[in-house]
Amino acid sequence: MKAELLRWYRARRRDLPWRRDVSPYRTWVSEIMLQQTTVGVVVPYYERFLSRFPDVATLAAAPEEDVLKHWAGLGYYSRARNLRKAAKKLVAERGGEFPSDFDSVLDLPGVGRYTAGAILSIAFGQAVPLVDGNVARVFSRLFGIRGDLKTAAAQKKLWALAEELVAKDAPGDWNQALMELGATVCAPETPRCGDCPVSKGCFARARGLQDSLPETAKKKDFVDLKWTCLWIEREGSVLLWKRADDERFLKGHWGLPEARHLAAAPGELLGTAKHTITHHRIVVEVRRADAPARLPAEAAWIPRAKLPDRLVSSLWRKALQ
Repeated sequence: MKAELLRWYRARRRDLPWRRDVSPYRTWVSEIMLQQTTVGVVVPYYERFLSRFPDVATLAAAPEEDVLKHWAGLGYYSRARNLRKAAKKLVAERGGEFPSDFDSVLDLPGVGRYTAGAILSIAFGQAVPLVDGNVARVFSRLFGIRGDLKTAAAQKKLWALAEELVAKDAPGDWNQALMELGATVCAPETPRCGDCPVSKGCFARARGLQDSLPETAKKKDFVDLKWTCLWIEREGSVLLWKRADDERFLKGHWGLPEARHLAAAPGELLGTAKHTITHHRIVVEVRRADAPARLPAEAAWIPRAKLPDRLVSSLWRKALQ
């Protein structure tokens, strides 16, 4: 199985920017961006991000707002903040050099077991396993793993398989081959079994279960939320609000102040925007308001031309439109 899958990957793998000039930094950035995001969306963001922040030192020295600006539209902004925090940690503790041992990589902000495995196998050639959604789906069909793959028992089985199978002589190619197979052939819906290099030994294919494995848990119901936000303008500047780090959504972001933030009466409705964040459907009403007599420390007047630099979340950009 290993030889067939590696041969297929080396002949068919997609030409992706992080697969060129492989380095720990380039691999790390790509893996963080690819969390919760598709390859097609990530590619242009990755290229712009690497152009602006080509190495650990540049990223560590950059203001947080600049990093968030180059992340704008990718969502899950804690990923960008953790990248910057990790870069600063690497500069402070290691002179900007990336560690090559598992525990040190895992100790970086925003890095979990999967990301550590990807960095060490791809960039350092170490035989470290990984399991992401694509690998889990491939293993479920290939080896007949049933039940909800997100349970602790299923995860234990998946990681044990990954550790057993990781190729000692080409761990980076092996791990990427598994992910590539899941992304391009062993897809969530209508898998292309006829194009699969390991279909002959596949449990699901032999039993006609490729469309019913993996077994998925019931999806969570959406929660509907409504925000009333205030558009307060004065002499060409708009009042923005720095959201606290304990906010439920968009922690630490600049945004329009919500009515709950200020002692200002919402007035004329200027428009609405709809946005979805992790099982929450948010309807944002933007209403005109007057500035209160005293502004809290979290509020700041920002020139209209500078709003796109501060309002980096897709939610706020929709509201801005």
